[in-house]
Amino acid sequence: KMASLAVAAMAPVGAVYTFIALVTGAAWGKPMWGTWWVWDARLTSELVLLFLYAGVIALWHAFDDRKMAGRAAGILVLVGVVNLPVIHYSVEWWNTLHQGSTRMQQSIDPAMRSP
Repeated sequence: KMASLAVAAMAPVGAVYTFIALVTGAAWGKPMWGTWWVWDARLTSELVLLFLYAGVIALWHAFDDRKMAGRAAGILVLVGVVNLPVIHYSVEWWNTLHQGSTRMQQSIDPAMRSP
């Protein structure tokens, strides 16, 4: 019961942040790439995440029985969890416009690191 309530509370927040990421990414992409949208693996998997959030929210509100709503939304959440590694590793698995992770390596020129 607590898990379904947590999903019902967190799905709208996740959907809003995913939407913000897509909109601000598109606003940044227009001057950088010359287009608002490209069917890049990272962008497409992020859009799938937004649709999954919308589906979870819709399923939660589609049932009058909260127990049944929680089960239906929970199944979609389990399907959606598969998308998370795809989003994270998409820049490494496919040749995309997004750069890969630089957390463990210093890819910036040393002269630019210091003021």
